Amino acid sequence: MKAGRQPVSRENRRGMIMIIIVVCIVVVALAVRCQAISDRNDAYATQIETLEQKITDEQGRGESIETFRKYTHTNAYVEKVAREKLGLVYPDEVIFQQRK
Repeated sequence: MKAGRQPVSRENRRGMIMIIIVVCIVVVALAVRCQAISDRNDAYATQIETLEQKITDEQGRGESIETFRKYTHTNAYVEKVAREKLGLVYPDEVIFQQRK
């Protein structure tokens, strides 16, 4: 034997093997947890993209609603509704209807 080096006993060897096994189990558990977190992160990224697209769509829809709201406050809209839904005409206007 070399000087200064003590022989490794069976108990020390078992202890080292147990520590290695525990460390391996911890590493595997962390790897599995990391993969689960990564999958969840990907799902959240997809959800964020979907919600951002919905926000863009709703902003466009809001703009079109605002345009329609402004249009409904014009005389042209009032006249159109009066003609189409109420059947009203100007006093000097003649209406020709097609026979059925």
